[in-house]
Formats: sequence, structure tokens, C-alpha cells
Amino acid sequence: MQVVKRGFTLIELLVVIAIIAVLIALLLPAVQAAREAARRSQCVNNLKQLGLAIMNYESSTGGLPPSGSTTTTNGAPQNHSLLARILPFLEQQGLYNMVNYSFGMPSGDPPGTQLGDPSYTNMTLLHVQVSAFLCPSDPNIPSTTYNSHSYGENTGNSPSFTGGSFNGPVYMLGISSIVVCPSGTKVSNSLVTPVNLSSITDGLSNTAMFSEIVKGRGVTPIDDGLHVTYKGGATTPCTFTNDQDLANNCQTQGTTRVDGSKGMQWARYYMARGGGYTHVMTPNQRSCLFSSVSNYPNLISASSYHPGGVNVSMLDGSVRFIKNSVNYQAWHAIGSKAGGEILSADAL
Repeated sequence: MQVVKRGFTLIELLVVIAIIAVLIALLLPAVQAAREAARRSQCVNNLKQLGLAIMNYESSTGGLPPSGSTTTTNGAPQNHSLLARILPFLEQQGLYNMVNYSFGMPSGDPPGTQLGDPSYTNMTLLHVQVSAFLCPSDPNIPSTTYNSHSYGENTGNSPSFTGGSFNGPVYMLGISSIVVCPSGTKVSNSLVTPVNLSSITDGLSNTAMFSEIVKGRGVTPIDDGLHVTYKGGATTPCTFTNDQDLANNCQTQGTTRVDGSKGMQWARYYMARGGGYTHVMTPNQRSCLFSSVSNYPNLISASSYHPGGVNVSMLDGSVRFIKNSVNYQAWHAIGSKAGGEILSADAL
């Protein structure tokens, strides 16, 4: 008896392929969402570690670390970043021991003349990567030569509208070119008093310490997005009466790309490149420079590639996910350390 072997018909094969395609289409977003959830969880953990490091630093020294300084010691600018200063509290004592604070941080590799570090004593730190400083949701590479970071410390709101002082929990030292409004005069904040936890009168749970900042994709930006820093449309902040109007100017008039190296060198203090962010704009808005990367006011926004908002580490060690739609006044309030603002429980 002859046995006839029957195979798939073309229609049956097409149906099977269609079913597989539908299953892939259904599963792929779920897989991507699961991966992003894991990346976001790692990012939250990094921010928790940074928050704990700050608390331990304050317990050991009696004050919070500066975001940076242009003051000099023996002719060397103390331009080391806040992240470099808290390395011992992140189980990076060996890396911290590489820093020679008798010299400043060089801006790059030899050759060339380096103010404050002529022998490139601290150059090694520019090339060391620390995993706790990186958010896995941000694949951008601001520099193929130097290290990078994804987290900035909260310098508060625009110092131009706070008498030239930084009203966040961290501060800059030795800045001599802060434009104070409405007069337009430039002041120095070289005599800033270090901040300790007792001076955070707004409450530790209501004061931001760190947030994410999207890294750049190269020093010279060639496309638009959160990774780019733009040139502000105003020639002076005193064109406006408050920093909210200054922020609106950045969003509407800041269309010229200036810098694509946010997060490029975590060991140097420059805003965004190696240092802080501001609470002038709500999360995931464009960042603007109104002078150079080292001068003020610079409006660096908190930003991330997490859908809908950013992770923020508060001074009590907790981490909150702040939505893009957060009320401006609430976001502005958690940027200051002693503003006296009243936040409702559901404001964030």
C-alpha cells in the first residue's frame, strides 16, 4: 500500500508566518519595556549610592562638597568636580588617592600648557570610567578620549536672580563673573559659606541633590535633541525679571547649537560637562549657555531617556521619578535649599 506524505500548503505556511509575526510584534515591546525597566532600576540604584555618598561626606567633613571652584591653592585652580571629591564614599578610595589637590585638573592630554597642572599630574583621572556615574539608558558618548557621566548635582536656580549666590545644596567657589539682576553688575562669590545639612531648612526630603543629564554625542553637535546645549537668545539675563522668563527664552530663542559634550569629563567642574544642573527648566527641556561653559548663568536641564521624566535623588537619600509635566513652582522649589516654599504631598 502506497503512503502519500502530505506537506504544508502555501496558504498554511503563510498563516504560520503571519502568526509568528504577530507574536513577535506583541512580545517585542514587552521585551523592550522589561529591558528599560531593568536599566531604570540600575539608574535608581546609582542615584541612591550617590545620595548615600553625599550624606557620608557631610558626616565626615561637616559640610556638603562644592560643585567646583576656581579659587587657587599654590597657584593651582581647585577645579576638581564634586564627583571627584566624593570618590572615597563610593568605594573608590584608590581612585581618589590618584588626585593631587596641589594641582588642578588639566583640560586634556599633552602637549600644551596646562594652567595649574603643567606636568599633567591629574591627567589619569580624565580617562578612568566609573560605572556608578553612568545611566545604562543613555548610550551617548560625548568623547571617545575621555570618561563621562550621567548625573549632575543640583546648583539650584539662576544665581543672577538670587543675588549672585547658588541657592541649591551645592555651590561654586571663586566665580567672579556672575551677573546680578536687575543691576547687571558682576559679582564674586569667593566668600561662600559651605553648606551643611542643618542649613537645608526646606527639608532634606524636599531638596534635590542629583538628577540625570543626557550626555552629549560629541563636542560639535550636528543634530538637535536633549544631548545638545544651545546658545540662549538673550544677551544678558537682566533682559528679564525672573529666571522663568529666562528659561522661556532658552526654549523659544535658543536655536543655535553650541556644545555637544555634556557629561564629557566627570572629574572637572564645568557645568554639565563635569558638574551640575539647574532647576530653572522643568525636566527634559533644552539646555542653554548664555556665555561659555564655565560662566553663568548656564541653564542645564535635568534630562533622561526614560519615558516621561527623570530620576532625582533627594538629600534624604530617597530617589523620586519626576514627570515632565511637574508643576514649575514645585520643580523650582525643590531646587532651593532654604526658599521657604510649601510643597503639597502630591506636588511631585
